[in-house]
Amino acid sequence: MRMFWGLVCFSTIAATLSLAQDPKITESIQGEWKLVESWSNGTQLPAQILGEATLKVTGDRYVLKRAKEETKGKLKIDSTQKPVQVDIVTERPGEEAATGPGILKIEEGKLHLCGAPPGHERPVDFDTLRKPKVTVLIFSKLAKP
Repeated sequence: MRMFWGLVCFSTIAATLSLAQDPKITESIQGEWKLVESWSNGTQLPAQILGEATLKVTGDRYVLKRAKEETKGKLKIDSTQKPVQVDIVTERPGEEAATGPGILKIEEGKLHLCGAPPGHERPVDFDTLRKPKVTVLIFSKLAKP
C-alpha cells in the first residue's frame, strides 16, 4: 500500500518554483486542498482507497497527509510550457530525493495534478487510459478557517 501511495503521490508531490513560474499559478495553488478524485489507468479509484488526504502548499513546499502517512517535498513549476509542467520532488528522511515528472492545471476551482514515477516520461495530457504509470489527483481547495 505504501508503494501505491508513493506512486499516487508521484513517488512524490513537489519541487522548487522556477524563474519561469507564472505568479498567478504559484499564488493559486497556495493553501490547503482536499483530495476528491484520483484516476489511474483510465479508472477512478474508489473512495475507500483514497481515504482522507490533504495537500498543503506553502511557497514551493508541499505536505501531503493521508491517514498516518505524511509526504513532504517541493514543487518545481514551469508555466512557460503548455500544459504547465511540474517536477514533484519527494523528500523522505534517510532517502535520496526522488523527482517525478508531471503537469498541472486549475479548472473550475480544482487543482489537477497528473504525474508519473521518477524515471518515466512526463505526461502530455490528463488522460490515464492505457497509461498504467500515470496518476491524476484532483484536489478541492479547503475554506480558510
